[in-house]
Amino acid sequence: MPKGQEKDVQKTPPSFVPDVQKEGRDISNVLSILDAHQIKTAPFGANVSGENSYKRAERISAALHLITSHIPEEEPLRNLTRSKGLGLLSLILELRSGLRAPASEKGQAVLALIRELISCVRLLAISGFISAQNSGALIEALDELGSLIVISQRSTLAEQFSISRAELTPPSGQENFRPISREQRTIYKRDIKDTQNTLTSDDRSQQVLDILKFGGVLGIKDITANLPQYSEKMIQRELLELVSLGKIQKIGEKRWSKYSAVR
Repeated sequence: MPKGQEKDVQKTPPSFVPDVQKEGRDISNVLSILDAHQIKTAPFGANVSGENSYKRAERISAALHLITSHIPEEEPLRNLTRSKGLGLLSLILELRSGLRAPASEKGQAVLALIRELISCVRLLAISGFISAQNSGALIEALDELGSLIVISQRSTLAEQFSISRAELTPPSGQENFRPISREQRTIYKRDIKDTQNTLTSDDRSQQVLDILKFGGVLGIKDITANLPQYSEKMIQRELLELVSLGKIQKIGEKRWSKYSAVR
Protein backbone atom coordinates (compact mmCIF):
# COMPACT_ATOMS: atom_id res chain seq x y z
CA MET A 1 0.00 0.00 0.00
CA PRO A 2 1.54 3.35 -1.02
CA LYS A 3 2.29 6.04 1.48
CA GLY A 4 0.22 9.17 1.76
CA GLN A 5 -3.31 8.00 2.58
CA GLU A 6 -3.56 8.33 6.33
CA LYS A 7 -6.20 11.04 6.63
CA ASP A 8 -9.36 12.16 4.95
CA VAL A 9 -10.13 15.27 2.95
CA GLN A 10 -12.74 17.63 4.35
CA LYS A 11 -16.08 17.13 2.67
CA THR A 12 -17.18 20.55 1.45
CA PRO A 13 -15.17 22.44 -1.17
CA PRO A 14 -13.66 24.88 -1.84
CA SER A 15 -11.88 24.73 1.54
CA PHE A 16 -11.03 21.02 1.76
CA VAL A 17 -7.39 20.17 2.55
CA PRO A 18 -6.02 16.64 2.06
CA ASP A 19 -3.56 15.37 4.64
CA VAL A 20 -0.71 13.77 2.72
CA GLN A 21 2.66 12.67 4.06
CA LYS A 22 5.76 12.11 2.02
CA GLU A 23 9.05 10.88 3.51
CA GLY A 24 7.71 11.58 7.00
CA ARG A 25 7.05 15.25 6.23
CA ASP A 26 3.52 16.48 7.01
CA ILE A 27 2.36 18.79 4.21
CA SER A 28 -1.30 18.99 5.17
CA ASN A 29 -1.14 22.79 5.33
CA VAL A 30 0.32 23.32 1.87
CA LEU A 31 -3.03 24.38 0.42
CA SER A 32 -3.08 27.33 2.81
CA ILE A 33 -0.79 29.01 0.27
CA LEU A 34 -3.88 29.52 -1.87
CA ASP A 35 -5.38 31.72 0.85
CA ALA A 36 -2.21 33.58 1.82
CA HIS A 37 -2.65 36.50 -0.58
CA GLN A 38 -5.56 38.35 -2.06
CA ILE A 39 -5.26 38.21 -5.84
CA LYS A 40 -6.10 41.50 -7.55
CA THR A 41 -5.98 40.13 -11.09
CA ALA A 42 -9.64 39.57 -12.00
CA PRO A 43 -10.09 37.97 -15.44
CA PHE A 44 -13.72 37.09 -14.65
CA GLY A 45 -14.88 40.66 -14.05
CA ALA A 46 -18.34 40.58 -12.43
CA ASN A 47 -18.70 36.86 -13.17
CA VAL A 48 -18.99 35.59 -9.59
CA SER A 49 -19.77 32.01 -10.64
CA GLY A 50 -16.74 31.91 -12.91
CA GLU A 51 -14.42 33.16 -10.17
CA ASN A 52 -15.87 30.69 -7.68
CA SER A 53 -15.53 27.82 -10.18
CA TYR A 54 -11.91 28.71 -10.85
CA LYS A 55 -11.05 28.82 -7.14
CA ARG A 56 -12.58 25.39 -6.66
CA ALA A 57 -10.71 24.02 -9.67
CA GLU A 58 -7.47 25.54 -8.33
CA ARG A 59 -7.88 23.69 -5.04
CA ILE A 60 -8.80 20.46 -6.76
CA SER A 61 -5.76 20.68 -9.03
CA ALA A 62 -3.50 21.38 -6.04
CA ALA A 63 -5.03 18.44 -4.15
CA LEU A 64 -4.46 16.13 -7.13
CA HIS A 65 -0.77 17.11 -7.13
CA LEU A 66 -0.48 16.52 -3.40
CA ILE A 67 -2.08 13.09 -3.30
CA THR A 68 -0.05 11.87 -6.30
CA SER A 69 3.31 13.23 -5.10
CA HIS A 70 4.37 9.83 -3.72
CA ILE A 71 3.48 7.91 -6.91
CA PRO A 72 6.46 6.97 -9.13
CA GLU A 73 7.01 9.49 -11.92
CA GLU A 74 6.92 6.76 -14.56
CA GLU A 75 3.34 5.82 -13.59
CA PRO A 76 1.11 7.02 -16.49
CA LEU A 77 -1.94 7.56 -14.26
CA ARG A 78 0.01 9.99 -12.08
CA ASN A 79 1.00 12.19 -15.01
CA LEU A 80 -2.41 11.94 -16.67
CA THR A 81 -4.24 13.04 -13.52
CA ARG A 82 -1.93 15.98 -12.92
CA SER A 83 -2.08 17.10 -16.54
CA LYS A 84 -5.87 17.00 -16.65
CA GLY A 85 -6.05 18.89 -13.33
CA LEU A 86 -4.01 21.72 -14.85
CA GLY A 87 -6.09 21.54 -18.03
CA LEU A 88 -9.22 22.13 -15.95
CA LEU A 89 -7.86 25.53 -14.87
CA SER A 90 -7.22 26.57 -18.47
CA LEU A 91 -10.66 25.46 -19.67
CA ILE A 92 -12.50 27.38 -16.95
CA LEU A 93 -10.52 30.52 -17.78
CA GLU A 94 -11.54 30.12 -21.43
CA LEU A 95 -15.15 29.68 -20.31
CA ARG A 96 -15.33 33.01 -18.47
CA SER A 97 -17.18 34.91 -21.22
CA GLY A 98 -19.44 32.05 -22.29
CA LEU A 99 -20.61 30.62 -18.99
CA ARG A 100 -24.19 31.71 -19.58
CA ALA A 101 -24.54 29.65 -22.77
CA PRO A 102 -26.28 26.38 -21.76
CA ALA A 103 -24.99 24.34 -24.72
CA SER A 104 -21.65 26.04 -25.27
CA GLU A 105 -18.88 23.85 -26.64
CA LYS A 106 -16.42 25.00 -23.97
CA GLY A 107 -18.95 24.38 -21.20
CA GLN A 108 -19.45 20.82 -22.38
CA ALA A 109 -15.69 20.39 -22.62
CA VAL A 110 -15.29 21.40 -18.96
CA LEU A 111 -17.96 18.90 -17.88
CA ALA A 112 -16.32 16.17 -19.96
CA LEU A 113 -12.92 16.88 -18.39
CA ILE A 114 -14.44 16.80 -14.90
CA ARG A 115 -15.92 13.39 -15.69
CA GLU A 116 -12.50 12.19 -16.90
CA LEU A 117 -10.87 13.38 -13.69
CA ILE A 118 -13.46 11.51 -11.63
CA SER A 119 -12.48 8.34 -13.51
CA CYS A 120 -8.78 9.05 -12.92
CA VAL A 121 -9.35 9.48 -9.18
CA ARG A 122 -11.34 6.23 -9.07
CA LEU A 123 -8.56 4.40 -10.86
CA LEU A 124 -5.99 5.81 -8.42
CA ALA A 125 -8.04 4.40 -5.55
CA ILE A 126 -8.56 1.03 -7.25
CA SER A 127 -4.82 0.79 -7.91
CA GLY A 128 -4.10 1.45 -4.24
CA PHE A 129 -2.30 4.73 -4.85
CA ILE A 130 -4.74 6.82 -2.76
CA SER A 131 -7.16 6.02 0.03
CA ALA A 132 -10.88 5.48 -0.48
CA GLN A 133 -11.52 8.48 1.80
CA ASN A 134 -9.39 10.87 -0.27
CA SER A 135 -10.86 9.44 -3.43
CA GLY A 136 -14.42 10.00 -2.19
CA ALA A 137 -13.71 13.57 -1.14
CA LEU A 138 -12.11 14.48 -4.46
CA ILE A 139 -14.89 12.85 -6.48
CA GLU A 140 -17.48 14.77 -4.48
CA ALA A 141 -15.57 18.04 -5.00
CA LEU A 142 -15.30 17.43 -8.75
CA ASP A 143 -18.97 16.49 -9.04
CA GLU A 144 -20.04 19.62 -7.15
CA LEU A 145 -17.86 21.74 -9.44
CA GLY A 146 -19.70 20.28 -12.42
CA SER A 147 -23.05 21.05 -10.78
CA LEU A 148 -21.95 24.63 -10.09
CA ILE A 149 -21.08 25.16 -13.74
CA VAL A 150 -24.45 23.78 -14.88
CA ILE A 151 -26.29 26.01 -12.39
CA SER A 152 -24.22 29.03 -13.42
CA GLN A 153 -25.40 28.71 -17.01
CA ARG A 154 -28.86 29.73 -15.80
CA SER A 155 -27.80 32.28 -13.22
CA THR A 156 -27.23 36.03 -13.37
CA LEU A 157 -24.09 35.42 -11.26
CA ALA A 158 -22.39 34.25 -14.45
CA GLU A 159 -22.63 37.63 -16.16
CA GLN A 160 -19.19 38.99 -16.96
CA PHE A 161 -20.38 42.58 -16.68
CA SER A 162 -22.76 44.18 -14.20
CA ILE A 163 -24.75 47.16 -15.47
CA SER A 164 -26.82 49.42 -13.25
CA ARG A 165 -29.64 51.73 -14.29
CA ALA A 166 -27.56 54.72 -13.17
CA GLU A 167 -24.83 53.80 -15.65
CA LEU A 168 -27.38 53.81 -18.48
CA THR A 169 -28.71 57.23 -17.57
CA PRO A 170 -26.83 60.19 -19.10
CA PRO A 171 -25.60 62.74 -16.54
CA SER A 172 -27.73 65.85 -16.31
CA GLY A 173 -26.31 69.01 -17.84
CA GLN A 174 -25.56 72.02 -15.71
CA GLU A 175 -28.32 73.95 -17.48
CA ASN A 176 -30.90 71.45 -16.24
CA PHE A 177 -29.84 71.68 -12.61
CA ARG A 178 -32.60 72.66 -10.20
CA PRO A 179 -31.93 72.88 -6.45
CA ILE A 180 -34.27 70.89 -4.23
CA SER A 181 -35.28 71.50 -0.67
CA ARG A 182 -33.83 69.64 2.32
CA GLU A 183 -37.18 67.88 2.84
CA GLN A 184 -37.28 66.68 -0.77
CA ARG A 185 -33.68 65.48 -0.54
CA THR A 186 -34.43 63.48 2.65
CA ILE A 187 -37.48 61.82 1.08
CA TYR A 188 -35.54 61.06 -2.10
CA LYS A 189 -32.65 59.39 -0.26
CA ARG A 190 -35.06 57.35 1.88
CA ASP A 191 -36.99 56.15 -1.17
CA ILE A 192 -33.81 55.19 -3.01
CA LYS A 193 -32.50 53.27 0.00
CA ASP A 194 -35.79 51.39 0.42
CA THR A 195 -35.84 50.51 -3.26
CA GLN A 196 -32.27 49.23 -3.20
CA ASN A 197 -32.97 47.07 -0.16
CA THR A 198 -36.04 45.58 -1.80
CA LEU A 199 -34.22 44.84 -5.03
CA THR A 200 -31.30 43.28 -3.20
CA SER A 201 -33.56 40.99 -1.19
CA ASP A 202 -35.61 39.97 -4.23
CA ASP A 203 -32.48 39.33 -6.25
CA ARG A 204 -30.94 37.23 -3.49
CA SER A 205 -34.12 35.19 -3.13
CA GLN A 206 -34.22 34.53 -6.87
CA GLN A 207 -30.58 33.42 -6.84
CA VAL A 208 -31.31 30.94 -4.04
CA LEU A 209 -34.34 29.67 -5.94
CA ASP A 210 -32.32 29.24 -9.15
CA ILE A 211 -29.69 27.18 -7.35
CA LEU A 212 -32.31 24.89 -5.78
CA LYS A 213 -34.23 24.49 -9.05
CA PHE A 214 -31.20 23.24 -10.90
CA GLY A 215 -29.19 21.78 -8.02
CA GLY A 216 -31.92 19.61 -6.47
CA VAL A 217 -31.89 18.97 -2.72
CA LEU A 218 -29.09 20.99 -1.10
CA GLY A 219 -27.88 21.92 2.37
CA ILE A 220 -27.23 25.50 3.40
CA LYS A 221 -23.44 25.11 3.06
CA ASP A 222 -23.83 23.97 -0.54
CA ILE A 223 -26.12 26.91 -1.31
CA THR A 224 -23.77 29.38 0.38
CA ALA A 225 -20.79 27.95 -1.52
CA ASN A 226 -22.55 28.91 -4.75
CA LEU A 227 -23.28 32.42 -3.48
CA PRO A 228 -19.95 33.49 -1.94
CA GLN A 229 -20.93 37.17 -1.87
CA TYR A 230 -23.53 36.49 0.84
CA SER A 231 -23.01 35.27 4.41
CA GLU A 232 -24.48 31.99 5.63
CA LYS A 233 -26.77 33.88 8.03
CA MET A 234 -28.09 35.99 5.15
CA ILE A 235 -28.81 32.87 3.09
CA GLN A 236 -30.49 31.29 6.12
CA ARG A 237 -32.87 34.24 6.37
CA GLU A 238 -33.73 33.97 2.68
CA LEU A 239 -34.39 30.24 3.06
CA LEU A 240 -36.74 30.81 6.00
CA GLU A 241 -38.61 33.46 4.03
CA LEU A 242 -38.91 31.23 0.96
CA VAL A 243 -40.17 28.35 3.12
CA SER A 244 -42.83 30.59 4.68
CA LEU A 245 -43.92 31.67 1.17
CA GLY A 246 -44.24 28.05 0.09
CA LYS A 247 -41.64 28.42 -2.68
CA ILE A 248 -39.23 25.87 -1.20
CA GLN A 249 -39.55 23.01 1.25
CA LYS A 250 -37.33 22.10 4.16
CA ILE A 251 -36.27 18.51 4.71
CA GLY A 252 -34.81 17.42 8.05
CA GLU A 253 -33.93 19.41 11.16
CA LYS A 254 -31.09 21.55 12.47
CA ARG A 255 -27.67 20.93 10.85
CA TRP A 256 -29.05 18.06 8.76
CA SER A 257 -31.63 20.32 7.11
CA LYS A 258 -31.81 20.36 3.33
CA TYR A 259 -33.93 22.41 0.96
CA SER A 260 -35.55 21.87 -2.41
CA ALA A 261 -37.63 24.02 -4.74
CA VAL A 262 -41.37 23.36 -4.86
CA ARG A 263 -42.27 22.16 -8.34
